[in-house]
Amino acid sequence: MRRPAGCEFGRALRAAAGCALLLAGAAAARAQQPAPTADAGTPSPETEIVVEGRHEGPRMWRVRKGDHTLWILGTISPLPKKMVWQPDAVQEVLRNTQEVVPAWPSYGIGANPLTALRVYIEWRRLQKPPDHMPLRQALPPPLYARVAALKARFDPKDSKLEQMRPMLAARQLLTRVLDASGLALQNEVQQSVLRLAREQDVRVHQDRLRIDDPVNVLKDVEAAPLSGEIACLDAVVTLLETDLARMQARARAWALGDVDTLRRLPHADDRTACVAAVSTSERVRNLIARAQDDWLIAVQDSLARNRGTLAVQSMDRLLGENGALAALRSKGYLVEGP
Repeated sequence: MRRPAGCEFGRALRAAAGCALLLAGAAAARAQQPAPTADAGTPSPETEIVVEGRHEGPRMWRVRKGDHTLWILGTISPLPKKMVWQPDAVQEVLRNTQEVVPAWPSYGIGANPLTALRVYIEWRRLQKPPDHMPLRQALPPPLYARVAALKARFDPKDSKLEQMRPMLAARQLLTRVLDASGLALQNEVQQSVLRLAREQDVRVHQDRLRIDDPVNVLKDVEAAPLSGEIACLDAVVTLLETDLARMQARARAWALGDVDTLRRLPHADDRTACVAAVSTSERVRNLIARAQDDWLIAVQDSLARNRGTLAVQSMDRLLGENGALAALRSKGYLVEGP
């Protein structure tokens, strides 16, 4: 099969799990953050330069058991678009580590080319709106008017949004508005960590999440009720209407290493509209749960086997009473950090 198909079925699997979680994390953060005060003096998101130049981000957490150490680099999304991450601290840690654990597993569907082709076809089908309805017809008029207002304000030349299903329109709108506000969804920090690890011949513990029935996973996502997709889009629109300044503050705090500020901006710890939109089947719910649980298993395994391990994980999944750091403490590990 030609090369582009491989890229497409990888994107298809992310649509079933990772993409939905990304949207959900942003939407849930909005729901739990306090409203900004009128005298905060926050500049307009469109004109504010969030962070430029080179920044290290926050210090890493250290998790110890005996003479074995796990360093954890916490990341967030979105981050400042013009920020250049300075990885000096990570490079120093890599000199004393034998393994790196990424935040998410890779996805595996086997080597059968017919399966890959079917996944590609199903992904193409998934991108089409339900019953081929344009967005204007699929959405309640008040919500469509809010979508149109954001589009006109931040991305007036976008001609694709109208032909997208609501769930994918939510991601498109989120990406475009954040880009116009000096923010980027892509987690380039993790990609830099993995590149540095390979350059220093440090092993990458890349678990492969085996998906035995990828075509039906995508069919389950495609069969999600339209009402769920609309709820997802509504949550993202509300986020973009009200919380751009807070997202910029969060991104700035990460770049400047201000973990206290990140703690004051509560993390998301519940299921939200966008995850619910694709989680109507038990198959998809299990896939998302496995992707979340495998990281904690992987870091404990690496910590037991190696004198030094470096892991990457989002702040939202690290912090809080139900976060990964609390889970590691409850298992008897010594956790130190910023």
